Amino acid sequence: MRRTKILATVGPATSAPSRLRGLLGAGVDAFRLNFSHGSDTEHRQVLRRIRSEAAKLHREVGIVADLQGPKIRIGALAPPAVRLEDGATWRLDTSGRTGDTRRASVTLPELSRAARVGDPLLLGDGSVELVVERVERESVLTRVVHGGMVASHAGLFLPRAHLRTEILGVKDRADLAIGLEGGADFVAVSFVRGPADVRGVRRKLAQLDHSSTGIIAKIERAEALERVDEILDIADGIMVARGDLGIEVPLERLAFEQKRLVAKANSAHRIVIVATQMLLSMLTSPRPTRAEATDVANAVLDGADAVMLSEESAVGQYPIEAVGWLDRICRTTEEAAARGELSIRVAASSDPAPERFVADAAVELAEDLGAAAIVTPTHSGRTARLVATRRSSTPILALSSQAATRRQLSLTWGVEAHASPAHLSLLELRALARRILGGRTTTRPDAPFVLTAGYPIEGRPTNLVTVLDAEAPRSRGPRTARRAGAARRGSAGRTGRVARARR
Repeated sequence: MRRTKILATVGPATSAPSRLRGLLGAGVDAFRLNFSHGSDTEHRQVLRRIRSEAAKLHREVGIVADLQGPKIRIGALAPPAVRLEDGATWRLDTSGRTGDTRRASVTLPELSRAARVGDPLLLGDGSVELVVERVERESVLTRVVHGGMVASHAGLFLPRAHLRTEILGVKDRADLAIGLEGGADFVAVSFVRGPADVRGVRRKLAQLDHSSTGIIAKIERAEALERVDEILDIADGIMVARGDLGIEVPLERLAFEQKRLVAKANSAHRIVIVATQMLLSMLTSPRPTRAEATDVANAVLDGADAVMLSEESAVGQYPIEAVGWLDRICRTTEEAAARGELSIRVAASSDPAPERFVADAAVELAEDLGAAAIVTPTHSGRTARLVATRRSSTPILALSSQAATRRQLSLTWGVEAHASPAHLSLLELRALARRILGGRTTTRPDAPFVLTAGYPIEGRPTNLVTVLDAEAPRSRGPRTARRAGAARRGSAGRTGRVARARR
């Protein structure tokens, strides 16, 4: 079982039902729809197809609706791409007129208020750099520091500016409605600046009666890095969006920021996705580069819940092969960690909630007993996520009657979510877990299960850890009794140590 999840972007190369089915077969756990591209009709069609193909395969597949957000772009150019020479001047205004080598329009009405003399401006992928020389009433005069080709509608980045753009524009609100109508499990919010942006999206989801939809804050602005702890308090997860983030912060700091963000998300028990250019060479090549393979492995070792494909699966020539390579690299890295050759980072947690200590106890007990699985009946998925944060090699089976919860857990490290009735006895839970694990060669037939639960009644926060024998006892002879007593003493010992640590 692969623990690190795979999130793949759907695009023209993969929107057909047969291609979606191929991606799922290769190992995709969840799909991303990029609302920056494609029509409303196409998005609705893809949403229906994903749900249909997942149902045919009896898979719990999550969907992430990634909104365009307040991205700043230049307008049209004539010709469609122009070369800016070092030292030349280039005027930016908000006129909307087609630009050329002397001037261009931008989609930021407050440009003159946002820019300051000396501020850097970056275009496209950041390879073309301008500096502000003069700010006028309705335009900004810049000088080209590092020239190059600039295409129509290229992105424009102002790393030092504090913009007051609305986090959900008209297009974003319309796209959000389409995503929710199609059953999106998460909304990815682009260009988040701070917690207020996440709160705004949360309020909008509540107004649309979709409060349970998860929010993934995309960290791609320098100012978001300064407030990531506050963002994590409100969001359900973050995406380390290395494309735009690598433009906003010095490139030499990008690896450090990735590790820092993953660690913070793990500590806060939030989903964290590492994205952008994971296997970019596979746009045109059937194999990744050595550097890309190393990059993916390092994301696994950092503790990422999921790794994401963007262009590789949306428009690439080898989308299914790209998923296959992600699967192989993640599995191999995780297996090496399980053997002790490497180590996956386990985040320290300061969460004082009792459920966190119960999750810690469950993992310790499962590892000591060589348990077949940690079984977590769950309504919201919180307990499963708490257990997953420990990055244990023991399988985590989340049993839930809530379809939305099961799909959202498709992006949580190490968790297998399965449908379950709302009310099950301990014997029924054990039987269901045994059926799920089935003929897996990695599971000993006599291995016990570790179970978390709420006691004394369902609906309470998780406050109990217990051990379920592999099979129901028919008769209890001396040997069986001794074994059961040892399991009980082990359970009590683990819980006791966690309780003392808490005090």
